[in-house]
Amino acid sequence: MRSTFVPLRMAARRRAQHLLAQRWLAQRLLCAAMACMGVAAGAQTQPGMPAAPGSSCVARSGAPLAQSWQYVFSYQGGCENGLAQGEGRAQWLPRSDAGAAPIVWQGRFDRGIFLSRPAVRAARPLADSQVLLDLGPLADSEGKGGRLWVQAALDGNTPADACAPMALHVLVDIHSPLGSEQVARQWLQAALQHWQRACPAAAQNLVRLMLYQGFELAADADGHLPAPVVRATASLQGRELLFQQYSNNAAAQQQHNAGQPEQQREYSANAQRLQAMVRQYQARRVVDLPTLDKNLAGLRGQVVLVGVRPERTLSRRLATVRTAHREGWDSTAAVVEGPEIARWGKDSRLLAVKVQGRSTDVRTQDQVMLQLLGSVRCSEIDCEDYLLMPGGQWAHDKALP
Repeated sequence: MRSTFVPLRMAARRRAQHLLAQRWLAQRLLCAAMACMGVAAGAQTQPGMPAAPGSSCVARSGAPLAQSWQYVFSYQGGCENGLAQGEGRAQWLPRSDAGAAPIVWQGRFDRGIFLSRPAVRAARPLADSQVLLDLGPLADSEGKGGRLWVQAALDGNTPADACAPMALHVLVDIHSPLGSEQVARQWLQAALQHWQRACPAAAQNLVRLMLYQGFELAADADGHLPAPVVRATASLQGRELLFQQYSNNAAAQQQHNAGQPEQQREYSANAQRLQAMVRQYQARRVVDLPTLDKNLAGLRGQVVLVGVRPERTLSRRLATVRTAHREGWDSTAAVVEGPEIARWGKDSRLLAVKVQGRSTDVRTQDQVMLQLLGSVRCSEIDCEDYLLMPGGQWAHDKALP
């Protein structure tokens, strides 16, 4: 008699196999769904930054290249914090045309941004698929100054190009007197000339220029730059800037402040301090070093007041100086002689001096020689506390009563 338990055991085995198959299929579908969600999430958190298959390193690009359904992205090279850094090779292979040549960016990267020009030193991301490209330092007549950045777009299938600028951004030292129109415009001219040397073949005529003051030019969390001190749109004709638009917030604020009662009291206090020096040393004029250099014959033998910044100590009695407050990038220097020099520091000073001739020392050839009668330390680097007069006018060449 055949047992009825055998068919029952076979049926149970088939039912178990069927349940295992269903569970395996459900797991595969769940994994696939989670993988798709992960890709979508990655695309949302890194717009314009395709990740190479099998790695987390990304390169910033324009919108067309960032579409993973259009291009297969791959990257080889340096990587830092998930971004292409240093030497590397980024490639986009079109999915629709198997025979199409890939788009390749090979060379230097910084923060995921391809540096397509040799003159570009570094880069920073901005909002709206734009970047800042560092073209290096700018210097005034003393070799000090700021830095030039180019704002450019990640457009289409090409990298951001410093020679196709949306704007030039200039960051200058906090002590640069941007309230002076001459100083501000010299910075803008230097920036445009620097850019033209880096991009001699660029056909762009009008360029937007922004001038900032501080230690660093940094975008906020949303990728937007701070408001500039000076805005301009200009072209360079020969060595001169031709402005289409221009505004200087520092100059406007300086003019506004000049009419305020508190500012007027400060100006009056400055004038009183200057008059005290006049009476003490019987000075005839207050001048700056360019005025002394140009009018040496007429000022020789006179006692004058001059605001200076110590530059180089030659001996315990001898030092070279430059003008404390300069209009533009003046580099005029003079030689001061007197026993008090041994006690000087680096602070700017208002000097009472007797004008001599010109130096014959090879170290200071042809510089104006000044005999030091006395001095006071200025509280401001440009000696504003002595030289900025009522009405907001600087005492560059002023006869004294």
